[in-house]
Order: sequence, then structure tokens, then C-alpha cells
Amino acid sequence: MVTVLFLQTKKDHPYSWRIELAKTEKYWDDWFRGLSNLFLSCPIPKLLLLAGVDRLDKDLMIGQMQGKFQMQVLPQCGHAVHEDAPDKVAEAVATFLIRHRFAEPIGGFQSVFPGC
Repeated sequence: MVTVLFLQTKKDHPYSWRIELAKTEKYWDDWFRGLSNLFLSCPIPKLLLLAGVDRLDKDLMIGQMQGKFQMQVLPQCGHAVHEDAPDKVAEAVATFLIRHRFAEPIGGFQSVFPGC
């Protein structure tokens, strides 16, 4: 709610909000309910890129321990890892694709060992 109030007070900003985010707050919980189980239930190789493990829910922690997906932690990133560390994200995705034979390395690409 603090973020919403902050955004609403930025009247001098050249962008304008088309939606009053505060009015959607009652739906926020439902948007994400069951999302972890849906992710885990997909019968394909999966990669989860994270800035940190402090926000993993119980289902994702159990799924990671059971090897249901590959987890790659990108330290020193915010919630938008693709913006904060685009090179690291590209390396992680390329390594994942090569590991699961969705792609082949070219130009001497060296796979980065996944870490968590």
C-alpha cells in the first residue's frame, strides 16, 4: 500500500496512471494463490531465477529439495533480475537450454554451473 500511495503522489511525473492500483488490492492474494503448485506441476524442465531464497514459499522449497526444478540465485539483484544482471540471466538461461538439449553451444560458450 505504501508503494501505491507513493505512486499516486507523483503528479509532476510525465506518465499518468490509468488504473488506481489501490482499488485492485482485494484481488492481489488470488492472483498468486496456487501459482507455485501450477509451476511445479508442469511436466517439463524448469528454471527458477531468483535474487534470493528468502521469499520461497513452502511448496517451492519442497519442490527444489525434490529436484523438480533448477534454481539459480543471482545475488546482488533486486526483484527484476533480468534488468539488474542481464548477462548473468543470459548465461543461466543459455546453460539451462544447453543442459536440456534445447540448444547447442556455439563460439566456445562455457556453461556456468548452476548454484543456489
